[in-house]
Amino acid sequence: MQLNNSAREAFVASAGPNTRFTSLSILLGPSCSTKRGRQLLKQWLEGPCIDSVVLNERHDTVSAVISAASEEKAILWKLSSLFQHFQSYERELSVFTTAHVVDNFTDTKLSLSDFNGLLKWLRKFQALVKTCIEDAEISSELGNLYSTRLDPILLLCTRDLEPFCAVIPDVLSSMVKTSNAREIDSDNEMRASTSHLHELRYQISQCEVEVTAAVKQAATLLSIAEDRIKVIYADDDQSTIARMGIVLRVPRQDSHRIQQQSGKSLSVIRASRASGVWFSTPMVDSLGAKWKSLKRNYEAAEADLVDFLTSMFRSQYRDFLDELSLRVAELDVLVSFALVSHKHRFVRASIADNRSVFSLRGLFDPFAQNSSIASKKSCDEVTIEMSGDDKKTFLLVKGDPKAGDTKLLQLLGIATMLNQLGCFVPCKTAVLPVFDAMYLRTGAYDQQLFGYSTFMTEMREMSHIFSAMTSKSLVLIEDLCRGTSTSEGLALALSMCLHAMKSNTLTCFSSQWRELTDQLAKLSVCVTPTWRHNRKKDSRNSNAPQAEFETLMRNCDLPPDLIALISQEIQTLK
Repeated sequence: MQLNNSAREAFVASAGPNTRFTSLSILLGPSCSTKRGRQLLKQWLEGPCIDSVVLNERHDTVSAVISAASEEKAILWKLSSLFQHFQSYERELSVFTTAHVVDNFTDTKLSLSDFNGLLKWLRKFQALVKTCIEDAEISSELGNLYSTRLDPILLLCTRDLEPFCAVIPDVLSSMVKTSNAREIDSDNEMRASTSHLHELRYQISQCEVEVTAAVKQAATLLSIAEDRIKVIYADDDQSTIARMGIVLRVPRQDSHRIQQQSGKSLSVIRASRASGVWFSTPMVDSLGAKWKSLKRNYEAAEADLVDFLTSMFRSQYRDFLDELSLRVAELDVLVSFALVSHKHRFVRASIADNRSVFSLRGLFDPFAQNSSIASKKSCDEVTIEMSGDDKKTFLLVKGDPKAGDTKLLQLLGIATMLNQLGCFVPCKTAVLPVFDAMYLRTGAYDQQLFGYSTFMTEMREMSHIFSAMTSKSLVLIEDLCRGTSTSEGLALALSMCLHAMKSNTLTCFSSQWRELTDQLAKLSVCVTPTWRHNRKKDSRNSNAPQAEFETLMRNCDLPPDLIALISQEIQTLK
């Protein structure tokens, strides 16, 4: 569903300087457990779905989760554990699921330990998915949750990603020192790489055994205990001994023994009061060069294996992992919808086959419901009935802020957006069509950067709406033509409303301009909302509007004599 800039600022971003609406991300976002889920929610908000089949599938999943929440079934706790496990590895998983990072894997410094971490995560994730499915009481309502959401996730783990999970342990086995190396059932390149890696590992191990013998020889030469000599490898301190590979070190208390043998059978490299004396022997120098060469070859062989695994993953398995991440994010968002709908007592809207049927009964504000629940008061409810078949396509709202009419545009936008996201809607019963676009015109502001006045900005917005809207669109307009003279503004606003009526587009128009609303109310295509909860009529007290106006003037800190003059002029005009 397309959204114009005003609708996007009002219902998606809620960060525009000209909007007074509350973003749906504030309502739905906190219930998402994963970062990927929140990102997907943002994508859905920016482009709601227009496919009725997909919407029905989402509604079925939300309905199943609400059913589980109502009956307090264990599936919700299992899903929570699944999302927590996914969330705990999201940062590492992004290296594998982001195409740009994987394509430039040399910059990410991947290692075999990264693939080992992926393997462990996938194994546990698969076990958690099986826990959600096994021993579950699959009722007719929960059947959709398993068949369309959990079963495909498990299938990705057990069928599509399992071959790659089997390769990783075989590669990692070459890292372990064993006398019987396991055969790797892969192609010849991998077998050769892992065999070479295992051989290098064995040679490094043998070199370290020879270093231990050299330490014993040095201890005998210095007449000190063997444990007084510490072996320092190049990977422990690259900056100091990178060129040597291996050096020996003794505490400062044994420095006099080094001085006695210095220049004869050993050479001093560095001496300090803090770290002691660093020295080497001809045998240690030889072993250090050998160890350093083997270490470099080992790292190169390991890098070849990492390249091989990355290439295999990128060509065969990356799409499966991307799909797995997307399916988990979708499930997270839909569970979030269900939790919000269950908390606020939303209902599932029936998707109308006839795109001109629009019915909301008992519509309420979900943001105001939180405060009303806390204060144990009921919130306002409104009923709206529009139908293109009955030529009732224009909803007229008189824009009384005290009665809550100015909130109606927001409520209509919220209900439409929630329905086409796949969530339930805040009302008692609902029949909604699938709109292809929603256009909102609200506020009064200029664009000085482009030289557009308030009136010109409003006219340009309306021009865009009229050129883009179709019979399948929803148009929400809050007042028109306030930036020009009364006569011209009335003529323009009335003409625009008549044009919207002729287009057969479902339109909601809110205005406090009494001359305009009185003329529109006489037309047969206009319908008005029906409110429930303390809706006082103006006929009960004819002086109420003037009293409210005087109160407003006093709140604006106007001088008392000016307020009296304004009241006198109002009486004269009447």
